[in-house]
Amino acid sequence: SRPFDLNRTGMVLGEGAGAIMLEELEQARARGAAIYGEIVAAGSSAVADRNLSGRREQALTNCMRAALAEARYDAGQIGHIQAHGLSTRESDRDEARAIRQVFGGHADRLPVTAAKSYFGNLGAGSGMVELIASLLAMHRGRLFPILNYQTPDPHCPVAAVLDGNQTPGTSFINLSVTPQGQASSLLVGAI
Repeated sequence: SRPFDLNRTGMVLGEGAGAIMLEELEQARARGAAIYGEIVAAGSSAVADRNLSGRREQALTNCMRAALAEARYDAGQIGHIQAHGLSTRESDRDEARAIRQVFGGHADRLPVTAAKSYFGNLGAGSGMVELIASLLAMHRGRLFPILNYQTPDPHCPVAAVLDGNQTPGTSFINLSVTPQGQASSLLVGAI
C-alpha cells in the first residue's frame, strides 16, 4: 500500500478493528478519564452521477466543507489530514483534488498522512483505526509518515508526511469515502 505515490498499484486488503469511548466532556473530566480529543464537528455527503457512479471528489469536498463550517474553523486551524488513502489511482486522485478544493493554497503546507499504508484497507474498520492513529499522533505530538511513499504523483498534490518529525497540530480531519460516493469527515481537536 502506497497512498498518493506515483507508482501505487492499488489497495491492499488488511484485517483489523478498533473502538473508542465517546462521552460528554464534563462527565469524562469528572471521572478522571484519559481524554485524547474532542469531536468538534462532522460532515457527510453522498454524490453520484445520473448513472449512479460515485463522485468521490465532490462528496469529500462537501463533507470537509460541512465539518469546517459546523466547527467555524478556517483552513489554517487544521493541523493535519488523516486521509482515506486507499492507494488506488482514482480514489487517491479524487481525494487529493478534494483537499486542494477545500484548503486551496494552504494544502501545500497541510500535512497529509494515511494509516492504510501500515495495515491496508480494513473495510468498515478503517475509519475507526485511522481515527485512533491520529488521536495517538496528536497525543504524542508527532505524526507518522506515509509508508512506501517515495515518488510524488503530480495528480495527487498533497503535502505527504515523509518522516516522523512533523507535528500533528491540535486538530485534524479524518476522512472516509466509498466507491459509491459516500463520504464522511470528522474534525477532532485536542483537549
